[in-house]
Amino acid sequence: MNIRQIEAFHAVMETGSATHAGERLGISQPAVSKLLKSFAESCGFALFSRSNGRLVPTREARLVAAEVELLISGTERVERVAAAVRNREWGQITIAAMPALATRFLPQALSPFLKAQPDLHLTLQSRASPRIAELIIGQQVDVGLSVLPFDHPDIDAEAILRFDFMCFLPADHPLASKEAIGVEDLRNEAFISLERDDCSLMTIDRAFQIRGVQKRNRIEVPMSETACSFVANGVGVSILPPFIGVDYAQNRIVRRPLIPKTSMDIWVLTSSRRPLSLAAQQLVDFIRTALRPFCQQ
Repeated sequence: MNIRQIEAFHAVMETGSATHAGERLGISQPAVSKLLKSFAESCGFALFSRSNGRLVPTREARLVAAEVELLISGTERVERVAAAVRNREWGQITIAAMPALATRFLPQALSPFLKAQPDLHLTLQSRASPRIAELIIGQQVDVGLSVLPFDHPDIDAEAILRFDFMCFLPADHPLASKEAIGVEDLRNEAFISLERDDCSLMTIDRAFQIRGVQKRNRIEVPMSETACSFVANGVGVSILPPFIGVDYAQNRIVRRPLIPKTSMDIWVLTSSRRPLSLAAQQLVDFIRTALRPFCQQ
């Protein structure tokens, strides 16, 4: 008993004719008859009788047909899943990204992609960059988005974006009239700072140190989006990545280039021991495209 015999039997049950079954399967009528004969021999009982030139299923054939229908349905499901995987429309992907991306930007950026791929299951984790590397090494996530590259034999790292930090100001702030903001301009401003263990804080502090300016930290927050919210509510100013708070209207927040220019990279981290699925590859390409507008000029 083999799948080709079962397909021939199923086709005859549905069409009532070996000729029509052959047309459906793309084989000749004698080939269908041969498959039916061998299938009946495998079953050990007759499957059809003839009446007025038509094949009439026996009672035993109808009992077998119910199970065959389940098998064919399962085969068709496998074919659909294989096609969906091939076309990058199905799969399960886990992404770990630093909070600056995971909190707001990625949900907004990836929603059109996920709406177009209803069979794709995504898990998005918000993690600090050092923890992201650990998850990649342990093969607990498929893709990591980090501001640190991590030189490790189990990690493949690719820089996909270099961005310039921006100065975020309340829309009615006096400095909002300037085309660019020097760190000297922020000497006496209430500053919304990120926590001490944030990977970007050292880079931002260095810009102040270069110009000999002391920040006046008023509020310390765990995430860039939280800092952006404080700025939008007029509590202070902050220095943040350009993809933060993208849906805030200009009547609440203005972004200005920072002087001196202060940049960081975003790295895609993947396991060197396990290749990405086709769906994950497509998702990484989508993220790369979504971040492109924020690439430093």
